[in-house]
Amino acid sequence: MRHILFDTDTASDDAVALVMSLRCADLHIEAVTCVCGNITLPKVIRNARIAVEKAATYRPPVYAGMARPLFGQPTSFGEQAHGPDGLGGMNYPEPSVPLSPGHAVDQIIRLAREVDDLEILALGPLTNIAMAILLAPEAMKRVKNITLMGGQYRMIDAFTANAEFNIAMDAEAAKIVFASGMHLTVVPIDVCYGHTEIDAADRAVLRGYHTEVGDFYIDANRTLLEMNKGAYGKDIISMPDPTAAAVVMDPGVVRGRVECFADVEVKSPFAMGELLYDFDGRSGNPQNCTLITEIDPARFKEMVFASADH
Repeated sequence: MRHILFDTDTASDDAVALVMSLRCADLHIEAVTCVCGNITLPKVIRNARIAVEKAATYRPPVYAGMARPLFGQPTSFGEQAHGPDGLGGMNYPEPSVPLSPGHAVDQIIRLAREVDDLEILALGPLTNIAMAILLAPEAMKRVKNITLMGGQYRMIDAFTANAEFNIAMDAEAAKIVFASGMHLTVVPIDVCYGHTEIDAADRAVLRGYHTEVGDFYIDANRTLLEMNKGAYGKDIISMPDPTAAAVVMDPGVVRGRVECFADVEVKSPFAMGELLYDFDGRSGNPQNCTLITEIDPARFKEMVFASADH
């Protein structure tokens, strides 16, 4: 059994990732820590609690974390992609899962100290994680690995011309995490697109289960589906956060990886939040991450289906 701290800015695809993770027999989610990102923190917290309830397994504590980046205020939110509530405007009722007392950053530090072989799955801006590193660097070095969905690899215009949303929303926090000496597994946004996207045939499979979870996966992402149709002419639901969760749930889903050094641009106004890679050691810096370059899309979709068929 692997022990996971799930850090999230819970919008529609994060919610799918959380349900999948809670239904994975090989993982135990020690806590869900919420961070501002896709949507405002109160909506993130509510959606995390909804997802825990929808999973209908066990109920890890849900904690409120950072409500803004390390410096300044949030510059963008993702309602256009995820709906006004972050879950497709579905107006789900208030969940019975409570918000646990205490700050997410304090709980991250506590779990890093208390849980051997703790791993972190980070699916939003890295503000909570960076704060924990700043406050308790030695405790955080006990964490076995951080798997994060963020950054770009081959893709340009992922959010800005050079940067992906999660990193760009708090580039300074990301830089702290990448410089921390902790080992990172980076699942960049472009690896989460293409054949991993949930198309009409996949949605028919999910609907065909006639389960609450199968319907939730589609309904909570209806705004994302409509955005992809209108903006890109693609009849798909993109699943970046579930892709990163799948890498944690089943490492066998990974088809390609490379060890490298990575850093985050924080000075250029044109490239703020861009991930920069050194693959051959020319910078003189030691490798600090495993970059995932390809996953098995069929295996990924089997994992999505398996989590929704009951």
